[in-house]
Amino acid sequence: MTEVRIRDVRKAYGSVEVIHGMDFTIPDGEFVVLVGPSGCGKSTLLRMIAGLESITSGAIAIGDRVVNSVPPAGRDIAMVFQNYALYPHKTVRSNMAFALRMRRMQRAEVDRRVTQAAEVLGLTPYLDRYPRSLSGGQRQ
Repeated sequence: MTEVRIRDVRKAYGSVEVIHGMDFTIPDGEFVVLVGPSGCGKSTLLRMIAGLESITSGAIAIGDRVVNSVPPAGRDIAMVFQNYALYPHKTVRSNMAFALRMRRMQRAEVDRRVTQAAEVLGLTPYLDRYPRSLSGGQRQ
């Protein structure tokens, strides 16, 4: 892994600031653990580093490149979830759509969101596969 630099990174949802000017560097090869109470911004920060969440201000650099506007697939990093829950009888597409369908979202909107998320995450080639045909990393 290369060095990751977080410089005065802030995240706000409307007028509510949830990440307040975060500053730190993760040197190449270091192992870092984020610890804090529920709702303190750990996952939000990780999602911003991965490019899954936009930042309000500040800079995130991976190596020598500021990646604020680089899409997730272009950052050459991955976000791994501790636990994953996939329905083995559903395709990747159906698994991704499940929560949206439970909210009774219109089918066209579900399809649009799943397609968009798959493109951002580089999962498009896997949409019609079942979990059993994926590697452990692909499942995550």
